[in-house]
Amino acid sequence: MLLETNIAIDAFCKRIRREHDCTNGVSAKWIRLDLWAIGLRSALNELEQSVYCSQQYGANITKLTEEEMTSDELTTYYRHMYYYKNAFIRIFSTLDKTGYFLDRLYDLETARIKPKFSYYTVLRQLHKSPIYAPLEQRLFHIKVLYQKPMERLRNRRNLEIHSLNAELIDDIWQTRQCFATQHMIEPVRNNLDDLQLGMTMVCDSLHTIFTYSSISKKQ
Repeated sequence: MLLETNIAIDAFCKRIRREHDCTNGVSAKWIRLDLWAIGLRSALNELEQSVYCSQQYGANITKLTEEEMTSDELTTYYRHMYYYKNAFIRIFSTLDKTGYFLDRLYDLETARIKPKFSYYTVLRQLHKSPIYAPLEQRLFHIKVLYQKPMERLRNRRNLEIHSLNAELIDDIWQTRQCFATQHMIEPVRNNLDDLQLGMTMVCDSLHTIFTYSSISKKQ
């Protein structure tokens, strides 16, 4: 899917470069879209690298607490967590870039509804344009298909960005009532499953968008 998505992005760029000949000058919109498409391809590949590294470091983690680990095992776990967090942040940043690209490509003017919009806001805006119904229906299906793992990843992203969440700290305090003597590690296998599903959701969405946009004449 990653390879097919990169091919779809390249096909889109080839199409707009072919249809908007530079002989008489090209509208700034299409130059920007070409650059944004290339940027999305880079973002997707960087996301894949983060997921891969997280999987590699997480593959041999078997202990349940930090106290059980050797120094080398702890280093491996911390590296896994670094790439895991990097990956789920990149999932949503890539989606938001995708939303921005969609908004500009199809002149949806989502900013009129919400100045700082997300990919999901753009999907709702796309739903209002009947001529793009085939694309919107495919993207909505992908959204529903991966809804549960994406919700878990979004919660993790929000906690990571807005760290030291007061309610979370209160919840932990109420369950402990004392200092922890052991520190449980993350559920690595479950986290990696969600991460892979999130990566697939982003890849599938981009593949759908660029495949549709490479053949559509409705821009």
